[in-house]
Amino acid sequence: MPGPRRSAVVAAPLPVGGLLNWSGSAHFSKTARPCWHCGAPTHLRDNNDRPADKVCAERALADVLQVVAAHSEQGRL
Repeated sequence: MPGPRRSAVVAAPLPVGGLLNWSGSAHFSKTARPCWHCGAPTHLRDNNDRPADKVCAERALADVLQVVAAHSEQGRL
């Protein structure tokens, strides 16, 4: 007998200002290094201190959220 049906998670579009707030000084470095997503030079750092453009990081996060939503709709989560 199948288990209880889970409600579907609907992926919302990204807000106009984006998802991430990188206004803190911990997200900035004086040294530009290649973004680990796209390879372009950036002074920004993610929470793990990896060089990452904010736009690239938000796009990667949105991709993950879409995968989670798709798997949730199929009952795989």
